[in-house]
Amino acid sequence: MARYFETYKKEFIDKAIEFNGVLYPITVKISFIDNNGKIKETAEYAYISNDSIFEKVQKKEAVNIDNCYIDNFSFSNFRKKYNIDSKEYIKIYGFSAINSFFDVTENNFDLIDFTNIHFVDNTVDFSNSVFTKAKLSFEASKFDNKALFVYTTFDNGNICFNNVKFSKDEVSFKNTIFNKGTKSFDDVDFGGGLVSFINTEFNEGDVSFVNTNFGVGKTSFKVARFGKGKIDFTRTNFNTGEATFEKAQFGDGGINFRSAQFGHGKIDFTRSNFGKGQVSFVNTIFGNGNVSFTGSNFGDGKKTFKLAEFGNGKIDFHYSKFGKGDVVFERTIFKHGEIDFRAVEFGDGKLSFNRATFGDGGLIFEASEKKGGIVSFRRTIFGNGIFNFDMANFENVKLTIEEVNFGTGKVSFKQSKFLELSLRASQINNYFDLRVDKCEKLDLSETIVKDIIDLSPHDYDTRISEIDLSGMRLLGRLYIHWIDSDLKNIIHSQNSSNRSKSEQFRILKENYFSIGEYAFEDAAYVEFKRLEAKADLKDAIKRNKNNKYWAHIAYWLQKILFDKMGLYATNPVRVLISMFFAYLFFVLLYAILPFIMDTDIISGTGAILSQTEKAFYHSGITFLTIGYGDFYPHGIIRWLSNVEGFIGLFMMSYFTVAFVRKILR
Repeated sequence: MARYFETYKKEFIDKAIEFNGVLYPITVKISFIDNNGKIKETAEYAYISNDSIFEKVQKKEAVNIDNCYIDNFSFSNFRKKYNIDSKEYIKIYGFSAINSFFDVTENNFDLIDFTNIHFVDNTVDFSNSVFTKAKLSFEASKFDNKALFVYTTFDNGNICFNNVKFSKDEVSFKNTIFNKGTKSFDDVDFGGGLVSFINTEFNEGDVSFVNTNFGVGKTSFKVARFGKGKIDFTRTNFNTGEATFEKAQFGDGGINFRSAQFGHGKIDFTRSNFGKGQVSFVNTIFGNGNVSFTGSNFGDGKKTFKLAEFGNGKIDFHYSKFGKGDVVFERTIFKHGEIDFRAVEFGDGKLSFNRATFGDGGLIFEASEKKGGIVSFRRTIFGNGIFNFDMANFENVKLTIEEVNFGTGKVSFKQSKFLELSLRASQINNYFDLRVDKCEKLDLSETIVKDIIDLSPHDYDTRISEIDLSGMRLLGRLYIHWIDSDLKNIIHSQNSSNRSKSEQFRILKENYFSIGEYAFEDAAYVEFKRLEAKADLKDAIKRNKNNKYWAHIAYWLQKILFDKMGLYATNPVRVLISMFFAYLFFVLLYAILPFIMDTDIISGTGAILSQTEKAFYHSGITFLTIGYGDFYPHGIIRWLSNVEGFIGLFMMSYFTVAFVRKILR
């Protein structure tokens, strides 16, 4: 029998035909015609009347209409004929319609009716049958044994199996073809056996399994193909059995698994294609079985797993592709199974894990790629598993991980690329590998660091254009190279206050001291003091504008004495150079002043020195506070000597501090 046909032509032949030992007086020849008007195939069926079937049912005999042609069949007519209420079950003790043809010849006939039928004991088999034109309903029927619709063709796609109760045996729609129309399986109880929609073609029209219970057996929609209509599994219960949608084609309509419940068996969407419509797993319970979306294509519609709950099995999105739409995992609960997004291709829609909860299984984005948009982990809770973004290519993506408490598992962003990576206000409890390949902005502001943050790769360069460390509570250690990372210029270029910048340099100063990088510590300390002085100046003027000039004087005195003369006691060589120039300055004064005013350096022993020699000698013993007394000052030089003595004492002390600080470390 041709399974794909555009129309058909029938011919009644006054010729007997025998099937299964039964001789039927009339043969019906069906010609199946394709869309080009050509006959694809012909088949012969035995004609049987409705009354013959009704008589067998009434006598409680098995009904075998294999290879038969039946027209305008409806158990509504049976109820009328035998005065049976529409809600009363009609019991059939054996029913087989293999390779049968259910036709419609009356214009006003619109429903092939099997509602409220109780198929008792034996297997019910409609395999290879064809239902044409009219709608078909099995609503509220019961099956005590297997129900087989294998290779069945429903030419009118408006099919109703609502409230049907199947047995614990097999239910199969394998290789079945549904034409355009609504396919409804709402509130069905599939018992506990194998449920198969393998290679089923649903074509256009809505498909609904709302509130359906698939029992404890395996449920398979492997290679099933859906059309453009809505696909609805809302509140469906897959119980403890395995559920597979491997290689399913979901078309471009919306796909809804909202509030569905999967059991502890494997859940398989491997290499499925979700089309262009929205995909919803909102509030879905996935149980403890492994969940696989490996190699699936999610199209451009919005994908949401909001409030979904995954169990302890592995959740695998390996090699999947997401289109332009948003992907939402907000408030999703992941227990202790590993979540694998390795080598996934994300589109430019938003990817959100806000307020999600992760167990100890770990989250892996290794070698994943996203074209653009935002990835968000706000107020997410992590367990003790790893968090891996190694080699992720998010070069045009802003990754926001804010107000997050990381567990004790390793966190790694090694050789990854981001437009912006924000860890603001997060708590870092464990080793954190931030040796990214490229990042325009790295935000570590307000973080609490209890372990190591590593930003210093050994075999490649880390390209970070901007770093924000403001408000960091550094209880652990930060490994970042001062020179290679160009930290000085990066922090200075921030669009933030001097106070904020100074605090960041202070954090770096304390960090470099704790890890023994004393040269970097000194560099960070100098920048900290410089910016702190600028911030103090601004605050002083803001508090009292009348002190503006005094505040500036104090600022410049500090800048000259502490910064210019010795880089805040971090450079003893600079202090020595400053001492030398201070000494020469007073030498110059002592040499010149006697020629222009009544002052001089007088010998107390009668020794004779030139004016220049006296200037050098007196300046030296005064600056170094030696004071031999063989030459003493007269006039204004006496007062200058006091000043020089104080400056010499101060600068020798300054040198001692700088020297000891540098050498002892």
